Formats: sequence, structure tokens, C-alpha cells
Amino acid sequence: MTILINLVNNIVMEETILDLIYFAHCRLAALENTPRDYGTGELLFSSDIHTVVAIGSHVGCNLTELAVNLGVSNPAAFKFATKMVRLGYLIKERRDGNRKEVVFSLSKKGRQATMAHAAFERRTFGPLQELERKLTVDDKKVILDFLDRLNQSCAW
Repeated sequence: MTILINLVNNIVMEETILDLIYFAHCRLAALENTPRDYGTGELLFSSDIHTVVAIGSHVGCNLTELAVNLGVSNPAAFKFATKMVRLGYLIKERRDGNRKEVVFSLSKKGRQATMAHAAFERRTFGPLQELERKLTVDDKKVILDFLDRLNQSCAW
């Protein structure tokens, strides 16, 4: 057992900053790809709940506005919104005075999921935000400078 612990400790000691960034990326990707129940008894993927949250933040938005808010194409936004209407999280209505334009709002189920998602974000990201708040100004400057140079160095 002691040999295994030493082996693990040696591996940790040899990790680079990029290793740790990649590890954090993998953990965040797993967080993003895991469906969850947001208080409705149904498992929702991140694209599902983010669609509902986007509508909750922009009640009465149309499909084009939804696509912009989600950072996706109009066909992708249509797919997400159609699914969430079908599941009963969103309400689709015609805009007053414009029979062609469709706008979205939250159903009771959608409001419930939005509140549960906000609680999930507080539980999940609150400790990370607290860790960031405890950084010194100099620590933040070094980290931001490194990440900025890392982003500038990425050819892709």
C-alpha cells in the first residue's frame, strides 16, 4: 500500500500546469455531459436545461434570439426548443400582431427546472468562486497572464 501511495504522490508531483488544465477540462466536460434531474423527475442534458434557462432569462424571445443566446445555429435552437416544448418545459405562442413569429416562455415545469438549475449551479460552482475570491491580486494576475498567453498560443 505504501508503494502505491508513493507512486501516486510521485505522479502528482510530476504533473504540469497543462496536465492540470486538461484534467479540469475533462471534469468540466463530464459535468456538462451528464444528464440530471432538475426537480421534475426527468433527466435533462445540458443543451435541454440551458435552452430552458435561456428562455427564462429572455421570456418572449423568438427562435433567432434563442439561437443567439445559446450560441448555436437556428436549426439547433429549433431542435432544442421543439424538444423542450414537447416535454412541457416551454410554451410556444404566436407574437401578438404577427401570426408568423413564434415566441417562447416557461411553463410551470420550466420555472421549476430553472430554479433547480440555479441551485445546482450554486452548489457546483460556489466553492470554485469562493476559491477564486480568496486569490491575491498578484495570484490572479499571474494566472490570467498565463491563460491569456496560452490562448494566444493556440493555433486552433
